[in-house]
Amino acid sequence: MSESHPSFTPFLLISPFVRNAPRALVQKICNHAMATMHTRHKAVFERVTERETFALLIAPTDLDMMFYLKIDPDQPELRPVCHPSEEPVAARISGPLPALLELLQGKSDGDALFFSRTLRIEGRTDLVVALRNALDGEEIDLRTAVSNSFGVASPAARVMLRFAETLYGQVQHDMDRSAHALTASLERRLGGLDKRTTAQAEAMSRIENSLQRNSRRAKPAQTTSPKDDFAFNDHT
Repeated sequence: MSESHPSFTPFLLISPFVRNAPRALVQKICNHAMATMHTRHKAVFERVTERETFALLIAPTDLDMMFYLKIDPDQPELRPVCHPSEEPVAARISGPLPALLELLQGKSDGDALFFSRTLRIEGRTDLVVALRNALDGEEIDLRTAVSNSFGVASPAARVMLRFAETLYGQVQHDMDRSAHALTASLERRLGGLDKRTTAQAEAMSRIENSLQRNSRRAKPAQTTSPKDDFAFNDHT
């Protein structure tokens, strides 16, 4: 499978910490997230698996970790993977983590994300489309699900989540400005090169048209064949 280029989001900054986090801790978070999802939205799993159960490989391009997601109405599974090539999956979905989360919550146009190549699918596209359609019919609120999972501490969790979302927006804004500053000079140079290439192509086209017109106007020189010359002399 082809590798995707990293996405420039704030999750890229915490990727080293996620990569080096204890695998048991990551697995515990995955188990809790899947249990919450299954409890609140079991209908999604049932609708998607009417024909067959299957597994997906979720590959965030801004997080140095992939996840194995098994879509099963009774025993769904979510876990980090170390060797994705060894996982028996029906399809792989790759893209920025924010886009993947928006798709999960039905907050974005899945078709637009796929056609713009923000998200990429490799493998059984029909199963991914079935999952997306099932998610579109559910109202999934990850913020509420995460905060409620803290029990009596859920009010404090909601405050922390709002703060984290605000901080994320600020960091993303700063990263976008940095990316623009770093690439602006290159974009100007590429723009100038494109203009010069276009001008050269137009000049070559004018030269080619001029040569064709001159070729059509030129008449071939009149020549006298030996046979015609013989016939003329014989007549005289």
